[in-house]
Amino acid sequence: MVFEFEFLNREKINSALPELFKVLHGNMSLIAPTGGTFEEDFTVWQEYMVTAVREERRQIVLMRCDGELAGYFQYDTGGGVFMMEEIQIKPQYQGNGMFRELYRWLEDKIPGDISYVEAYSNKDNLKSQGILERLGLECVGENRSGSSFLYRGSCKRLWENFK
Repeated sequence: MVFEFEFLNREKINSALPELFKVLHGNMSLIAPTGGTFEEDFTVWQEYMVTAVREERRQIVLMRCDGELAGYFQYDTGGGVFMMEEIQIKPQYQGNGMFRELYRWLEDKIPGDISYVEAYSNKDNLKSQGILERLGLECVGENRSGSSFLYRGSCKRLWENFK
């Protein structure tokens, strides 16, 4: 398997969002369904994403396996924190080493002044919580609505996990 990673060109955000949302929707409909229709959920998500990627510190990485879109990763860097906002991988590409390769690829792209890594995990997503704990992050709180846990750890330790 050949893995490729690239930053999403901000000028192409609108044309890329439908494919990215298919990946997200396929995963989240099993983990945390919203109760809305595909179209309703896409509209809400699209508005958020178009606004979010206007910030230079926020990036979306496209993940490909053998040339096919396998998923994406969205993150933000600011205030000394590498915030892992969203990682979505199609089920058929999970467990094949892509996640590890993504983090190896990312290491030299994250600013050197970042000390901490943070991520939220839906309280019902035990798989995500286990991954974050294996990466060395600890549960330190919740989001405002109480639906997700906040995890935090050392960015240096995160990179060491992937060497």
